[in-house]
This record gives sequence, C-alpha cells and structure tokens, in this order.
Amino acid sequence: MAVTRDRSAPYTAPSAIVELINRYRNRGLPAPIDREVLARASVADGLISRTLQSLEVLDLIDEKGMPTEALEGLRLAPEAEFQSRMVDWLRGAYAEVFSFVDPSQDGETRVRDAFRSYHPVGQQSRMVALFLGLCAAAGLVPEKPESAPRPSARTASPASASPVGTPRQRTIAKRIVSERVLKGAPPPNPAVPPALAGLLASLPAEGDTWTKAERAKFIAAFTAMLDFCFPVEEAAPKTGTAA
Repeated sequence: MAVTRDRSAPYTAPSAIVELINRYRNRGLPAPIDREVLARASVADGLISRTLQSLEVLDLIDEKGMPTEALEGLRLAPEAEFQSRMVDWLRGAYAEVFSFVDPSQDGETRVRDAFRSYHPVGQQSRMVALFLGLCAAAGLVPEKPESAPRPSARTASPASASPVGTPRQRTIAKRIVSERVLKGAPPPNPAVPPALAGLLASLPAEGDTWTKAERAKFIAAFTAMLDFCFPVEEAAPKTGTAA
C-alpha cells in the first residue's frame, strides 16, 4: 500500500512506528503483527488501532498482519545503510506527498498544505507529525530540539517568572478579583502573585464582620499560599565569628 487520498492516511505517533521498526530489526516480532502483539510491545492502548492501520498503509505489514518486504528489508539492512533504506521506504510509502513537497527544503506550512486533501480531515495535524517524525528518523530533516526546561520559581526573574498556582487556582483568583473590582474595590497590587492576590481579594470589605471559623480558614489558606508563592529557605550558617 501507499498513502493516497482515496483511503485513510496514517496518523499514529511517530515513536510508535520507529520503535516497532527498531524492535523488529533488533529482537523480532511474532507474526502476524496484531493488536495483542502491539500491546505486548508496549504500544499504548489508545494508539493500537491507529498504529495497526498506519503499519498497513505504510506498507510495513499486509492486510493479514504479516511483515512485508519493506519491513524485512529494514530488518536486514546493515547499520551503515539503514537510514538510506528508511529514505527509500518513505519515498515509496509517501510517494504522492513527496510529489508536492520536499521536507528537507520546504517549511512545515508547505508540508501541512500537502496533507489538506487527506482523510480523516480532523487528524491532518497528526498526519503531518507522523510524516515529519519519520523523515527525521530517516535523516531527511533535523529532529526538533527538546524544549528548554522552565526556570524554577527561585531562579526566575520577576519579569520572566511563570504565573504561580494551578490553572484552577488562577481562574478562581481572577474571578474573585473581577467581582471585587466590579463592586468598586481597588484592583490588587500587580506585583503580588495572582493566586495570593485572589485570596486577599476574598477578605471581607472594610467594616464587615466574619466568624472565627471563617477567619481561621483564611489564615490557614493564606499561610499555605504564602509558602507556595514564596518558598522559605533556611538561613545560611554564619561563618567567621569573632573569638
């Protein structure tokens, strides 16, 4: 088979295909390759159906789940020739796509446009991800670098620090602040973390009263939120004390 517009295009995770190829190449897989084999090969449950379909459309297994000549060729290829065999296989499986786009030269937008006539339409972004992921494994395009880790709350500068609190906490805080502003209360200090500002905005208006239980809950919540926003560090031991 091959990827054409008259049948559903493959759209599983690139890692599922690459790992199965490597597993078949290095350790083998039982035949026929079916749902049970994929499950035992650690393919996630949610990916099994689309991975089976992708393997067949990409000409790695036939309709009975048996390995094809293409898959067997990848298994037998010497290490020095493996990527070139991958390129040959991809150019055959995605011949129609390669007639419109060259992933080594064209940007991701052009690649996305090459998939606009494929079905299912709702999975086209995954089709593109699979295609580019396989091209990266074959050396046709560079792999995307991993995202840099986010700076921690202790090392990030105030201008670049990420908002604190969980999304739910921030949503509640924003709602409370908005309600307070609509009622005429002044907006919170922008330098105060949103989650903490939201908690402060929940205080009773000046002159109002509250119960001891409500006050105790607020103090407990305020203490926990204060420690969350501004982690406490032990003081560094003093050195060089005078005799």
